[in-house]
Amino acid sequence: MTNYRLLVLDVDGTLVGQGAYPTPRVAEAIMEAQQKGIAIALGTGRASEACYHILNKLNLNGLHIFFDGAAIVDWPSHDIISLQALPPRAAERLIELSREYDLFLEIYAHDFYFIEKEGELAEHQKQKLQIQPLVTDLKSLVGRIKIVKGQLLATNAEQKRRADIVTREMDSFCKMSWSLDPSNNIYFGNAISRFVSKGDALREMTDYLGIDLRQTLAVGDSFNDVSIFEVAHTKVAMGHAPDGLKQLADWVAPSVTEDGVAAAIEKFILND
Repeated sequence: MTNYRLLVLDVDGTLVGQGAYPTPRVAEAIMEAQQKGIAIALGTGRASEACYHILNKLNLNGLHIFFDGAAIVDWPSHDIISLQALPPRAAERLIELSREYDLFLEIYAHDFYFIEKEGELAEHQKQKLQIQPLVTDLKSLVGRIKIVKGQLLATNAEQKRRADIVTREMDSFCKMSWSLDPSNNIYFGNAISRFVSKGDALREMTDYLGIDLRQTLAVGDSFNDVSIFEVAHTKVAMGHAPDGLKQLADWVAPSVTEDGVAAAIEKFILND
């Protein structure tokens, strides 16, 4: 059996389903893996600030991948190991297109996130992420702060159609990766620097920690996990993941509603 040292977990649709926290079974499995000496890292499109409540709840001290690979940050010191900003011209164009196509957009710095107007989606995000956004003119941020990620949200087929147009328009400015949260059927589109990915961040993290990639296990549920599946030694796709991701996986776990992360930990780590 593989001697795992690092387990990397996607958050939305993988570690967390309904609500803001993992289920008790998942939390228990993570604690038992830690007791066996396994390092647990988040590998998520979320901002670091949007994961603090999870990191604190699960005592996940160490390095984590945020912003789809644009940042590697240590918890609880908040030390930034690496950070790749979104180019200002990409941020500016994304803001323009979100207004033109009437789409909800969040802009993230390392420690803050910003929106232009309150509403149902804004309230949903507050509850899910357990953080309070700053409401402002998003264009006023460009060139004034280091923007790491822009995130579009789409809640129905028509919004997703418009969002896909924006994605194509943004192709010459940055990378956009989409995921679907099965707990609420909201699509999330992350705009980040074209030179980063979860997979590249995993390589950088293992180099920093002195861990062999052959000792890594990654669990994910969406297309923004493809790059990390291409790097990690063992790949586990959640049961509700798209077929394209399942085809890259070594094993398909139950869905997030069936505690798939716990099942993966039990199979590959606790029963090792």
